[in-house]
Amino acid sequence: MAKGKSGAEVGAENVAKLQNYLSSVEALPARGGQINATAVAVAAGIDRQVLYKNPECRRLIDEAVSAKGLQGIQEREVQTVDEGRIKAERRVSELERQNAALLAENAELRTKLRRYGHIEAHLIETGRFVR
Repeated sequence: MAKGKSGAEVGAENVAKLQNYLSSVEALPARGGQINATAVAVAAGIDRQVLYKNPECRRLIDEAVSAKGLQGIQEREVQTVDEGRIKAERRVSELERQNAALLAENAELRTKLRRYGHIEAHLIETGRFVR
């Protein structure tokens, strides 16, 4: 938030910036038939989250989108803390399993390396080493 301004003042400034931008363009930036919220926010000089959180800005975008024949800003699926923790725990579990498999493979390869190193040393000593 800007220093010395209330939230309502900042919100009103954001609405004014968005109105100014929308009145100055013929077409809204889109990607795949859906409005590109990031491009709109950058062009209007506002934070992208304003388009999602400020009801007046959201209304202006919805009106502009319907006038231009695009799809609006889609609501993102909100992930709860528990869902995020469960996903993270699953990922950690998967990574631990992969780590255990790699440790086992590493131990096996070290054993083979010791065995073949011994054989190579023996061949060099006996003169049967062929390059």
